[in-house]
Amino acid sequence: MNLTDTKQAILLLMEYAVNDEDIAAARELVERHQNDRISLNVFHEFYSFLPEAKNDAIKFLKLLADKEGGFLLAVGTVNNIFCYFATTEGAEFLGPLNEGIWDKEVLDFFGLSHKESIEKFKDLKKFAFYIPAQMDLKRCPVCATNHGELHRLGCPVEVCPWCGGQLTKCHCRFQKSGRDQLSNEAHLRLFKEKLNEKGRIPFNATEQSLTLG
Repeated sequence: MNLTDTKQAILLLMEYAVNDEDIAAARELVERHQNDRISLNVFHEFYSFLPEAKNDAIKFLKLLADKEGGFLLAVGTVNNIFCYFATTEGAEFLGPLNEGIWDKEVLDFFGLSHKESIEKFKDLKKFAFYIPAQMDLKRCPVCATNHGELHRLGCPVEVCPWCGGQLTKCHCRFQKSGRDQLSNEAHLRLFKEKLNEKGRIPFNATEQSLTLG
């Protein structure tokens, strides 16, 4: 879905998920983040599957950590504070924040243990409110990775390290993997290994943003 359709879907879900006294503030928050894919993915996931199976509303988002276009967010609601992992592609519920993060893939991605996740994120006053990624000119306009970090694989802004072209458009991905198409996870994994061996090109906020548009 595009941003407009996603926003409308969220607003519709909220009609059934949010109590009357909370609906105005919840809608206002969605309006403030309506052009940000990261936020909308979190909102859509939350209102589609209310974590505590009862009416609730998101009051704020705080940024706990981000890396290579992956965002760890504290989601404060009327009833609790939850943790979500979000990208421009989707959002994943990780549980109540005070219970820490159990997802091994997310923990490994951010270099944390379960115990460290409890200790590090227990005082939310230390963390800033999440600012929509598209407002930060130092982030990739497509996958939201920071300047100097790797793109999320598949981002159309990423530069091919072999030919210098657009990685998702050039033929290097087929030549280097020895296949006519990359049709499954095994193919993508092999291509990613080839990329890492060659050395992926990190996002450059000046050069690549200008190239895109």
